[in-house]
Amino acid sequence: MEPVRVLLVDDEEVIRAVLSRELRLKKYDVETAADGNEALSQLQSQRFDVVITDLDMPGVDGIGVLKAAKKLPAPVSVMILTGYGDMGSAIDALRLGADDYMVKPCDVGELVHRLTKCLEKQDLLTQLQLEIKKREQSEAKLRESEQRFQLALNASSDVIWDRNLLTDQVYFGEQWYRSLGYGDHEMSDGSASIWERLIHPDDRERVIDAREKHFKGEVPRYEAEYRIKNKDGEWQWILARGQVIARDSQGKPTRVVGTHTDVTRLKTIEKQLQETRDELERRVRERTAELEETNIALNVLLAKRERDRDTLEHQILSNVAELVEPYLLKLDASRLTKEQEIYLAILKANIGELTSSLVQNI
Repeated sequence: MEPVRVLLVDDEEVIRAVLSRELRLKKYDVETAADGNEALSQLQSQRFDVVITDLDMPGVDGIGVLKAAKKLPAPVSVMILTGYGDMGSAIDALRLGADDYMVKPCDVGELVHRLTKCLEKQDLLTQLQLEIKKREQSEAKLRESEQRFQLALNASSDVIWDRNLLTDQVYFGEQWYRSLGYGDHEMSDGSASIWERLIHPDDRERVIDAREKHFKGEVPRYEAEYRIKNKDGEWQWILARGQVIARDSQGKPTRVVGTHTDVTRLKTIEKQLQETRDELERRVRERTAELEETNIALNVLLAKRERDRDTLEHQILSNVAELVEPYLLKLDASRLTKEQEIYLAILKANIGELTSSLVQNI
């Protein structure tokens, strides 16, 4: 730790020499000043933990040094040295913020003891100021967080609610009333029944069942989607979430908080998407049916085409057998020249090649 820095102010050189020597022996870092003006100069240029000043000095006296020390940004303890005839001034100095005083001539041991007590007091004050500052900062951050949270809630469709299960009273944020079209004071009834009356009859039992399951601990949180009637008599979709935050000694819930989110627009989009999906599925079914009918028609045409082809092939082979082959046989039996025999062989080969694929198919 750094040594404690002490500024000793006295217009008597002997007192400065004796006290500074004894304080240095006690491991204090000591600077001296012969008058108030010199003390003020050192206070402006250096940091001190303690100022020990004579009260009665020419020029700037001990009161002036005291006031200057207490105006510094860093805390400084001030001890006053005074004679018996200046006790009234010493008391005035205490009222102005002096931490202690001693009557000259003073005992060095007592001076060190008083100085230690002043430092302890200064440490306690510093810690207290730090604690106060931390609390102020924490409170400021808390207020800022609450303001941000409230602004966020007001800027969105989410609203907060807080229900006391012992009194059955429920607090709804202002946004809850506004989201349903009501003014802030149009629905003054703070009981939970005001909320239950607005729930759609087809949804009420399901919502209460979901809430009771959470109250009994069967599910970790309460969550339900339901319709609620607004001031215009129309139904708005709400997504409600909540959680028990307090229970009694028997485990029975006593307080639950949560949020309401208006999901009407999402439900509308969801419905439109479902209608579009249904329409697409209908068109797909219709198109599939058309394709199946077309496929059946194509199969019938293909089957007919196959039958026609088989018939044509049979007719071609039959015609060849009846109209061509007998004459080929007659030509083969007749007297032909060598050149004619060659032509007849080529003709037979070509006809055989043409009809062979038909024979294979059949």
